Amino acid sequence: MEANVTIILPSLNVAEYIGECLESVTGQTLKELEIICVDAGSTDGTWGILQNFAQKDKRIKLLHSREKSYGSQVNLGLERAGGRYVAILETDDYAAPDMYETLYETAALYALDYAAADFDCFYTFESGGRLFERSRLFGAERPWYGRVLCPEQIAQLRLSDYLLWKGIYSREFLNKNHIRLHESPGAAYQDMGFLQQVKTYAKSAMYIDRSLYRYRRDRAEASSFHLEGLSYYQKEFAWIEEELRLPEKMDALHGENYLATMAWAFLGKYDEILKRLGYDWEDKRLQSPCRWFVKRLKTAMEQNTLRPCRQNAWYWEELLILMESGAGHARWLSDKNRKPEEGRRGLLNRIGGRPAIIWGCGAYGEKLLLFCFHNSIPVLAFTDNSPELQGETFYGYEILPPCQASKASKGAVILISPVRASEQIMRQLSEMGIADRGIVPDFSGGI
Repeated sequence: MEANVTIILPSLNVAEYIGECLESVTGQTLKELEIICVDAGSTDGTWGILQNFAQKDKRIKLLHSREKSYGSQVNLGLERAGGRYVAILETDDYAAPDMYETLYETAALYALDYAAADFDCFYTFESGGRLFERSRLFGAERPWYGRVLCPEQIAQLRLSDYLLWKGIYSREFLNKNHIRLHESPGAAYQDMGFLQQVKTYAKSAMYIDRSLYRYRRDRAEASSFHLEGLSYYQKEFAWIEEELRLPEKMDALHGENYLATMAWAFLGKYDEILKRLGYDWEDKRLQSPCRWFVKRLKTAMEQNTLRPCRQNAWYWEELLILMESGAGHARWLSDKNRKPEEGRRGLLNRIGGRPAIIWGCGAYGEKLLLFCFHNSIPVLAFTDNSPELQGETFYGYEILPPCQASKASKGAVILISPVRASEQIMRQLSEMGIADRGIVPDFSGGI
C-alpha cells in the first residue's frame, strides 16, 4: 500500500505521553499512512512502547538515531519517507482523528506545497481534566482560511506561522529544494529554520479553519522553558544565514518579513528569559546571543531592509530601546511588568501556600485554575451558587454547593473569580462562618 502521508515521530524519554500520541496516529481516519518512529536512545521505557505498537500495526517503522538531536531524528525520517506528503508529530502531543485525512485531501486537491491548520494548546490537571485553548493563525484582518495562497501571501506569514507540526509538506517539494532541519544538539527551535526554508520556496499553500493538532503546555522539560533559549535561537538563525545562506535567495518582501521574524523571535525570547532572571541583563546566557542579534538587526536597519510597518510596528520601540542600552531596556521592561507582577505576588501572598477552592465556573474560573496550576497550588474543588452546576464537574473537579465548600475549606482558601459579584460572595461566605483570611477575591492584575 502506497502511503499518502508519512508521519515522523521523533522521541526521547516520553514514555508518559507516547502511548496517547501513537493511539492518535494509528486511529487516524486516513489509513494510507506510513508511520516512522525515530528514537534517540530513550531509557524510560519509550522504546518498549514503540515496539508494542509496531507489533500490532505494520505501518509503523522503528529507527534508532545515534544523535540526541531533534533535527537529526526528523532528517533521518525524511530520508526514509515514502509518502506523497510528510508530517512531523511531536511525541508528547497528539492529533485529532481526522487531521491527516483533512490536510491530505486539501493538499492533494490543489497540488499544494503544504497545507496546515490551527491547533489547541492544552493543560492536564491533577483531576485528569484538560483545558484547551484554540490558537488561530488568522483574525478578521486577514481572512485567508480556505484560500490557495501565493508566494507573496506566504511571505507575510513568516512572522505568525513558525510551527512545523501543524501541517503536511509535499515530499517532492522538500527534496527538490533540499529542505531539512538543523541537526543541532537537543530539541530546541529547529522548526524555525525548517519553516524559513519552506516559506522561501513554497509557491502554493492553504490553511484550514479548524484546530487539528493538540499541543501540550504542561511538560516542564519542554525546550521553551530553557534559560539557554536565546542561545538556541541565535544558533538557528546563524545556521539559516551562514550555512544555508537563505536571505540571499529571498526577494525584498520575503527578506523584510524574514528580518521581522528574526526581530520578533529575538525580542520575545530575550524578554522571557530576562524576566525569569530577575532583569539581570548582564547574565551570560543573554549577553553573547544578544550581541549577535543586535549587530545583525542594526545592519539591516542601516541598509533599510528592516523598518517598521503596520504588521510589526508593535516591537519597534522596544527594539530601539534594547539597541541603545541593555540596562535601560531592563528598566523599561521591569516597569512595564511591575503592575501584573505585583498583582501576582499579592495573590500568592494571600493564598499563603494553602490549597484552593475556586468560586465560579466561567472564564475567570478557568484563569484562576491556570494560575493555580502554574504556581503549584493544589485545587480541591470548584463551587458555585447555580443549582444546575452543583454536582457536576469542571475540568475534572467537583462543583460543590457553597455550604459544602465552606465545610471543605478548613485549611484551604476560597478564590473568588466573579469580579463584579465578589463583595456579595464575600458576605455570603462570611455569613457561613468563613473568616476573611480564608477568602481571596480575584486580583485581576495577578492572573
